[in-house]
Amino acid sequence: MIKNYLKIAWRNIFKYKLTAIINILGLALGLTSCLIILVFVDYELSFDEQHSYSNQTYRVVQQQDFPEDTYYFNTTPFPLADAIRTEIPKVERVTQIAGLTSETLSVENISGIKSVYEESDVLYADADFFKVFDGVKWLAGNKADATQDLNSVVLTERLAKKYFNQGALNYESIINSTILLNNEELLSVKGIVENPAGNSSYKFGMVLPYRLFKKRNEGFAGNWSATHIGTTFVVLGEPSKISKTELAINKMSKNYLDEIHAKRVSYKLQALIEIHTDSLYGSGPGGYIMPKKILMISATVAIFILLIAIANFINLVTAQSVLRSKEVGVLKALGSSRFKLVIRFVIENTMLVLLSLGLSFVLVHLSLLELNAFFSIISLDLVLGSNFVYMLIIAGLLTALIATVYPALVLSKINPIQALKSKELNSLKGVNTRKALITFQFIIVQVFVIAVIVVGLQMNYFNTKDVGFEKDSIVITPVPEFDKIDVFKNKLNAIADIESVSFGSGPPMGIDGLSLGTSFRLASENQENGMYSEMKIGDENYLNLYDLKLLAGRNFKTTKKTFDQFVVNEALIKTYNWTPQEAIGKQLTINEGEGTIVGVVSDYHNNALQYEITPSIIINWNSFQMNAFMKLSSANPGVIVDIENAWKSSFKKSFFEYGFLSEAIEREYAVQSMIYLGFKILSLLSICIGGLGLLGLMTFVLLSKSKEIAIRNVLGSSTSQIVMLLSKEYTTLILVAFVIAAPITYYLMFSWLKDFTYQIELSVWMFVTGGLFTFIIAFVACSFQSIKMALVKPIKYLRTE
Repeated sequence: MIKNYLKIAWRNIFKYKLTAIINILGLALGLTSCLIILVFVDYELSFDEQHSYSNQTYRVVQQQDFPEDTYYFNTTPFPLADAIRTEIPKVERVTQIAGLTSETLSVENISGIKSVYEESDVLYADADFFKVFDGVKWLAGNKADATQDLNSVVLTERLAKKYFNQGALNYESIINSTILLNNEELLSVKGIVENPAGNSSYKFGMVLPYRLFKKRNEGFAGNWSATHIGTTFVVLGEPSKISKTELAINKMSKNYLDEIHAKRVSYKLQALIEIHTDSLYGSGPGGYIMPKKILMISATVAIFILLIAIANFINLVTAQSVLRSKEVGVLKALGSSRFKLVIRFVIENTMLVLLSLGLSFVLVHLSLLELNAFFSIISLDLVLGSNFVYMLIIAGLLTALIATVYPALVLSKINPIQALKSKELNSLKGVNTRKALITFQFIIVQVFVIAVIVVGLQMNYFNTKDVGFEKDSIVITPVPEFDKIDVFKNKLNAIADIESVSFGSGPPMGIDGLSLGTSFRLASENQENGMYSEMKIGDENYLNLYDLKLLAGRNFKTTKKTFDQFVVNEALIKTYNWTPQEAIGKQLTINEGEGTIVGVVSDYHNNALQYEITPSIIINWNSFQMNAFMKLSSANPGVIVDIENAWKSSFKKSFFEYGFLSEAIEREYAVQSMIYLGFKILSLLSICIGGLGLLGLMTFVLLSKSKEIAIRNVLGSSTSQIVMLLSKEYTTLILVAFVIAAPITYYLMFSWLKDFTYQIELSVWMFVTGGLFTFIIAFVACSFQSIKMALVKPIKYLRTE
């Protein structure tokens, strides 16, 4: 019997090809979308869970209370780790890292060829690092003592292949090979590890001993006020020890911090597995934050997308009952029981679901490959693991249960006498159910469409808003040797396609998670009155190159070994209620020394547009001039070659690298770009699913009303009148869906936008545009089939009457 049912089901799929295609494609798109989103959500929530102690490991973070606000940092003083080990023995394990940093490495491979590389993912870590972060698999070397030696280095698989051309060869042959660091330190390879997983907060390329960092940075390593790129982790036996450990760390730190910092600074413990989803303290260098709120919304969206597809499936199958009523009537008249009919229709619909599952597997695999490639900037590594294969199968079975039993029950309860008399079976059409399902579908569709418009406008706002400084056609390259800046500058100034050159700590906007900070106060004020400020190091060309607009005063005339002049922004002088003119000549004291305000510039966005403009001080200091900035006068691609030649002749022992400021700023919005792309794809998919469903549904409705349409044609109704009549019911449902979707979308978008300091204003036209677009799509789907039916000659449907 089952074999016969399978044969009949296969024949019916081919008989109703259009319906089958719409059902399979719609359900496959729904399953694919749902699964991709859930894979993404699971991936983002699984950051750092690959380590044995992930649930017991905490990052030590700090908050500093200034008079005007509280500031949060994910870095800590470098001596903190040793102090915790010595004075808080109840902490089970402590590890400390510095980085990621950029370093120049010289390597001679197995063929004797010497090469120089610049790596930006170098991590300095102590001996306990691989004991705490033990999820990294070792391919060669001794894990126990790989970072014990002062001059040891552990390479990732990627760098081992890059440096030594090993391919699939034995990595043990690389152990004890040498690498020259910055032309100073000869390192010995003591270990090879797998590349850190994509869902790791700290994705390093190589690990150097923390002892080597202390040797090369003695000023940082022993300084309790220095927090740049230093991070401390602790492992606790029980979660209940968190508050006690925080109290112990804060009590102990008072013995080392100066009086002001002891009052201002407090340390907290942040769970390792929450780093990636907690935006308060931010990510480490090279990482990004994916707020948990976004992930929960995404998971909810996944479920609704699948529900749209299921509703679509149910709608089409129940509507098909009109065409199959006589088939059911004949089967019942021949003695078929309702149970057998239910089994028959369940098998037929389950076959459609299984075909959708097969197509979904292919689409998910291809989509994940494309997404990983597109978001390579954040090392996205989405994989369809076995757990998700099982999830897809379970989702398919649940879909089969939900989407086949109800239609089968509807079809199987048809009265054979009514069916054989060719009655329209109005009571069995499930009109109200289908109307509710269509309305539900288009509520979700319109939420997505309106959200795409809002998110797209916000992203456009990010890209087009005046940030207060010049960001286009500016090339940035690191300066490895400060004593050769003048030589490099002269060679750059000789290049015709370079308009201007400047040297400093970084561009006006903090990029790639790195910026300098200090506190400022009047020279006459006590130290506890100091307020937080971002700090920039710039030379006499800095303001002009970035087109920072002076409101009062003047630019720097030169840089000095001991700075004595400041250029500040409006946000800083507002803390004292000064006008730009009043600020000129005022003496300020910062952590690094004292100086006179010689210029005030208009506010510029020193942080990404998610955050507010904060006080900023630019200093005429020739220390920390870590980068060169070049404003290009033309788009001539040869200018990069000229810059490289100038670099290589100035810094002969270093490796040339460069980047464009505009691209670095774009990276600051990587997560928002991901959200925007996600909404665009989901909106398109939901429109496709809803449109396909409406197209298929109209096909059945029109076939059931074929005689009515023919009679109206005979009586003189025009094609447009018939189209309007047939489309009226469904376009009305779209309008009802819009009325429900608009307030839902407003709430969701308002909640999303309030996380941004600088944002667009929600306007009625955004919602009207989204609703109108959806209405047009739905009307076209309805009209397409209606016009085809209206143009058919009436005799085709009336000749049997």
